[in-house]
Amino acid sequence: MIAKHPLDILFYPDIGMDPLTYFIAFSRLAPIQCTTWGHPLTTGIPNIDYYLSAENAEPANADDHYTETLVPLKRFVMYCRRPKMPEKPVSRKQFNLPEDCNLYVCPQTLFKFHPDFDEVIGSILRQDPHGLMIFFETRQGRLAKLLQNRFQQTFSDVIDRVRFMPRMSKRKYFSFLQVADILLDTPHFTGGYTSLLAFAFGIPIVTWPGRYMCGRLTLGFYRQIGVMDCVAHDAQSYVAIATRLASDKAVKNKIKTRILKSADVLYENIEAVHELEYFLERVVKEKMNHFD
Repeated sequence: MIAKHPLDILFYPDIGMDPLTYFIAFSRLAPIQCTTWGHPLTTGIPNIDYYLSAENAEPANADDHYTETLVPLKRFVMYCRRPKMPEKPVSRKQFNLPEDCNLYVCPQTLFKFHPDFDEVIGSILRQDPHGLMIFFETRQGRLAKLLQNRFQQTFSDVIDRVRFMPRMSKRKYFSFLQVADILLDTPHFTGGYTSLLAFAFGIPIVTWPGRYMCGRLTLGFYRQIGVMDCVAHDAQSYVAIATRLASDKAVKNKIKTRILKSADVLYENIEAVHELEYFLERVVKEKMNHFD
């Protein structure tokens, strides 16, 4: 069906997230084929010419990480509507959680939990005797059981303050994030949509940027809004930032105010659309001139 059309350019938003589009991408269906950070890894596919990324999320040697020609744009390739905060305030009691604890929430899917994160989780709970750590179960439930078994080996002394919450509706999930003191990003493979959701509500996220773009998305969002207080450089600084913000509400609220004030640039930003348009028009013109 695609091959029937005389395309100038074929844009895949998320190669690797669906088997069909992944295998289609091996075909040459347009003179120019490109992808972007819907799946934040290089495709390794020879027929994908360009990878559109964001310069704020890439390390200095980023070109070495892609089989495609890397195009680091000033803004993320997205036009994201700002999520609306729940109208009615909620309390922790509605989720059977204590009101007097420091609530650390990691909303990332469980396959992102690298063993390096275990040290961080255990250290946070040891340094904060009032801390309670929240994760979310998957549909199958098997990953949660595997992680619980792993945690028993790595920080059994504080595992009694770790809870796995059941999956929730979107509305309930939005409400749940409101009762967190602080959100925790997973090292090596950070949040994307969840980070955008948190920033819309002004919720600080502690992040530890990795070597590759998939571990630097939250950093990229922070750089774009100009708030860097929650960016750690190693496990020790991650723990220090998390425990301080969860325990010191005044400091946390100042950062929350700055996030809310600056986060508009992440949502419904027409400049991101124009930047994408400019790139697509430029590469098509260059291709046409090459054949003239």
